[in-house]
Amino acid sequence: MGDALNISNGALAAFYLIFLLPLLLFQRWQLGLSKPLIASVTRMTLQLAVVGLYLQTLFDFANILLNTLWLLVMILAASWTVCRQAGANVKTLLLPVLSGQIIALTCLLPVLLIGVIQAEPWWHAQYLIPVAGMLLGNALSANVLALDRFHASLKQRHDEFQFYLSLGSPDPSKPFLREAFIAALRPPLAAMSTLGIVSLPGMMTGQILGGTSPLLAVKYQLVIMIAIFLTVTLSVATTLKFASHSAFDRFGQLKL
Repeated sequence: MGDALNISNGALAAFYLIFLLPLLLFQRWQLGLSKPLIASVTRMTLQLAVVGLYLQTLFDFANILLNTLWLLVMILAASWTVCRQAGANVKTLLLPVLSGQIIALTCLLPVLLIGVIQAEPWWHAQYLIPVAGMLLGNALSANVLALDRFHASLKQRHDEFQFYLSLGSPDPSKPFLREAFIAALRPPLAAMSTLGIVSLPGMMTGQILGGTSPLLAVKYQLVIMIAIFLTVTLSVATTLKFASHSAFDRFGQLKL
């Protein structure tokens, strides 16, 4: 396989003109999405440019402390986003969500980077940051879905929770936790079942475009998909377990 094909700055800038199509469509349909689209594209471009420059700096320094610091920033940002997107109290749920992300990554990253990918050194930013980013991104959406479902179910079916509580159930929130857990796992399960038939994942496509052989790209994609599912499972289970304690007062009454 050949080297990665370079995308010129001019070609990339010209490609941005394609956003005129959705902007015209939004304007014609009066959707009010033109400003949000422009703001989102601008933020995406600036953020990725800054991250690209910062990652290049991390690659050049190859310092484990800098890499760890950046990883902690990623985890904190992901946890904060989960709380905000789920419409939850940040002060109450930040620690449960943060614990879920840290436990999942602590269990998966060393096994993945040292045992499977066999990166040398495993903490190098070239390996640690992109892999952790993929895992955190998927765990983020799964945790938002799980917390949103958990809190919504508790509020809508409060009488059912009170019924379990009145019967002396040792864990009256268990049916709601189970429902939220299942809801969070359905998207990654569906993604795995249709992978390669319905879609080619971005990582695999990027590797092939970068000159990697398709069979090697498949191996990496399989490893990443398994790691993503395990990360989602561990992080959601931990977050829900800890979040269930903060959802009630000492008398078992709902605080949401």
